[in-house]
Parts: sequence; C-alpha cells; structure tokens
Amino acid sequence: MTQHQELNLENLELMDAYLHNLSRLNKSEHTIKNYRADLIKFFTWIEHLEKTKISKTNGEMIGRYKEFLALGGPVYKEVLRNPQLSFLLWFKLIFVKARLKKRSEKSVLFFQPPMSVSSRRRHLSSLKNFFQYLKEVNEDTSEKFSKNPVKSKIHAIQLKDIDVTPTKMLSRSEFKLIEEKTFRTKERLMLYLLYYGGLRLSELCYLKISNFDHVAKIITFTRKGGSIHTLVIQKEDLIFKNFDFYLSQNQFKSDFLFQNKVGKAYSLKTFYNQIMKIILRAEVTPGISPHSFRKACATNIYIRTKDLLYVRDYLNHADAKVTQTYIDKATLSKNIKRLH
Repeated sequence: MTQHQELNLENLELMDAYLHNLSRLNKSEHTIKNYRADLIKFFTWIEHLEKTKISKTNGEMIGRYKEFLALGGPVYKEVLRNPQLSFLLWFKLIFVKARLKKRSEKSVLFFQPPMSVSSRRRHLSSLKNFFQYLKEVNEDTSEKFSKNPVKSKIHAIQLKDIDVTPTKMLSRSEFKLIEEKTFRTKERLMLYLLYYGGLRLSELCYLKISNFDHVAKIITFTRKGGSIHTLVIQKEDLIFKNFDFYLSQNQFKSDFLFQNKVGKAYSLKTFYNQIMKIILRAEVTPGISPHSFRKACATNIYIRTKDLLYVRDYLNHADAKVTQTYIDKATLSKNIKRLH
C-alpha cells in the first residue's frame, strides 16, 4: 500500500480528525485500524486514478470504486521524467536543437485482488460513515461535504446465499481432542476464551490483564464496535485457574494478555495462524477455523438454556437474528433426538 507521505495532506488531516472522533466514541483499536486501512486505500485510488480530492467525490466515482473492489486491479503512480528544465538548460537545448520531451513512467502502488461481497459491503460502509461524519461537522460552516456520495440504494451490495460460506461446527468431542493435544497454558487459555467465552479473534488480540476481575470472576473488555461488555464467563474456575498460572509463569511488558517480546498485542494474523496450528495439530475435521469456537459456544449455550436472548447477550450481538445463524441446526437436531 502507498505511503501516507504520498497522499494529499488535506485528505490525511480529515482522516485523522475522523479517527480521533472514533477513538472518543470508544471504538476499539481493531475497528479504528480497519477504518484507517479502508480510507487509505480509497484515498490512493481516488488521487491516482480519479486524480481528484475527496471533497470532489460524487456518486459516479463511488460506483467506479465499487466496481474496482469487485474486479480488482492495479493502482499506478505516474512519475514524470524531466518535469522541469532550468532556464539555462532550456536555452542550451534551443541552440543545439535537441528535443527532450516530458515523459512519464508508471509504477504500481498496490494491486487490489477482487473483494468478496461481505468485504465490499464493509468497505463501502466505512466510506459512508466517513462521508457522513464530514457532512455533519461541516454543515454549519461549508457546503463542501453537503452530500454523502455513498448512496444506500445505488451502491448497495446484495449478499446472496452463494457468497456465504457457513462456519463449520466444532463438536464437543473435537474440542476435547484439541484440548488433549494442547499442553502449553498460554494456548489452553486462548482456546478456553474462544470456546467458553465465545470471544471473537479480534477481541482476544486486545484483551488485557486488567480486564479480569478475580473477585467477581468476570471479564470486562471492549467488544467489536467499541462497546464495553461485562462477561460472566462459563467455566470461570477453569479459566481463572489457567489465567493465574499463565501470569505466574511469564513476565509482561504491558497490560496486553497476549503480547510479543516488546509488549505489543499480537496481530490478528499471528493469532489466526497460531490457533490454526493448534487445530491442525489435533487432526480434527477439515474446515474447522477459529470462528468455529464461537459457533460452538453459541450452540452449546442454547442447548443448555433454550434462551436465544441470553445467547445474543453473551455473544454481544445487536440482533437475535444474527445469533440464530450461529446455532448449528444439525447439532440441535441430534440433541433433540437423543433426548427423545
């Protein structure tokens, strides 16, 4: 991706103001990082392909950007050769009748692979929120951002069933197998927080030691979207036992529960690769992913409580309709047959 220094300063200042506002609204570090990446990509595209500022963005440009995300392709930077000639050199060239034309060369700033439907929807949603912010903060002082160029009806992306790959269910027996093949306390704690806590991988990344309350046996942390959630976690004795042992065996340079050598939180990619390594080591059914733990958590709680709203609140979903998609129908059916 292009360096920030190569982008329009005015655009970067607007982005920084917007991200600062998100931070004030208590959005998570992960959310803000994603917004920044989305905006940098859009700025690079509009400056080098549309050759304009974001203040000039209109609906047609957003339509072309939407197509660019769907099809993919390179974004080039034009580099002028001999952009300016000194007066002395110009004078000399006149007399020797030399001909030197301004020429430009193209270098690839980045190549965009085709985006999935869900990724495009999230990306355009980021832009819509950004332009809505600009509209609201400028409405009393300027007409520069009086209209949001990202239109819900025109630029909406339909999410079809064919574009959705269901998360594979992690059965109890498969989790037991993974647990038996996991010996390090650190890895066990990760698995327990995913399986019993139902945490998203991104939430696990930024979990802090100070989030754990030993007295109440609860975890209070920042959820996706920036909301603060107090979780009365399942298997609290097991989790806090591993938590305490993990702390006693390690020295920490920051408050992050899982940190690298310099005390920074692990990246999402590092976490994903680590969990996948644990899964593959156990040789369970192919297709199991880190998100399978969250689905298993939802399904197991629902089987035990029969309370969809409780599962919704436990997973911190905004809508119970989303929670329904996490409950594995096949597992539910098997459990009903077993009881009868």
